Amino acid sequence: MATALIQQQIVALRRIIAANSNLEGLVLGAGSLAPKFVLIAEAPGKKEIELGRGFVGPSGQELQQWLDYLRVTRTEIYMTAVVRARPIRIKNDSKRDRPPTKTEIKEFAPFLDSELAQLNTDVIVVLGNTALHRLLGQDYKISQVHGQLIRHTIREYRSATGQFEFGTKVWTIMPLFHPSYIRRFAKQNRPLAQADLVKLKTFLTDK
Repeated sequence: MATALIQQQIVALRRIIAANSNLEGLVLGAGSLAPKFVLIAEAPGKKEIELGRGFVGPSGQELQQWLDYLRVTRTEIYMTAVVRARPIRIKNDSKRDRPPTKTEIKEFAPFLDSELAQLNTDVIVVLGNTALHRLLGQDYKISQVHGQLIRHTIREYRSATGQFEFGTKVWTIMPLFHPSYIRRFAKQNRPLAQADLVKLKTFLTDK
């Protein structure tokens, strides 16, 4: 599967990761450059950086069930994340996952912006609050808007000001709970996730 980033950008990503001892590994966005939709998550985890591919751990198993239901393959979508390395913290001498910081989100923002600009689609599926906030801002909460089709411009990073501003392209955005959240709290949330997938499948079928 192809990545929308060029070699110069990949080198820059590696430089950012090497300078931050609280990040490890690199998993590039990859998939179709004319995808049915772009899938945006928070960041890769332990298994992802070991194998160099997105969603190959337990969350990936859950996601694969979702894709199977949608009748979409990984080669037909583009998978990426807000941060392309694994954010870690040390606890009891072991590495644990953590949410990315605001600084890390800004450091990786130009690369996500570049990917989205290169892809021939106007549909984004966001997984979880971190990706949702990156695109639409803090006013949106995954618990309130999951399963909704949102037509909106998205936040793009302006290096000159160090701030995010909304761009001009209007996207169709479907927020979903993150697969890891559904796995952890399956009993109460799996019906919600399934209902959201039904809506997404209907949209993709009618599109």
